[in-house]
Amino acid sequence: MKISGSWQANTGTSVTTLSSDHAQWQADVPVALGGAGDGPDPHDLLDSALVACTILTLQIYAKRKAYPLAGVRVDVTHKEQPGLYQLHRNVFLDGELTQEMREDLMRVANKCPIHKILSGKIEIETSEG
Repeated sequence: MKISGSWQANTGTSVTTLSSDHAQWQADVPVALGGAGDGPDPHDLLDSALVACTILTLQIYAKRKAYPLAGVRVDVTHKEQPGLYQLHRNVFLDGELTQEMREDLMRVANKCPIHKILSGKIEIETSEG
């Protein structure tokens, strides 16, 4: 899948339009950096990928295992230092779940595809189009 983004100087804003084959969304820089505050910044988008993947993974797994998962909330915060982007994820499970089910769901949360990607080595190759 390809994700594309574009920006035009004549818009008078820093808002960037992003798209995939089936969706479109926007991003902006924080207000403190001159953004309009009209969309998530790139760090928000990165962190939200982990949130979304965790929730979706838990939904699918709970359904397959017939766990009575009534809802999930995931909060992610991050800290940045030179050479380190540290994510902290807090998972809240709702439903009549046994302790064993909760432990199993937390184990599976660490197996979501985005968690695996972010926990591994990432390489970026850049070329001019």
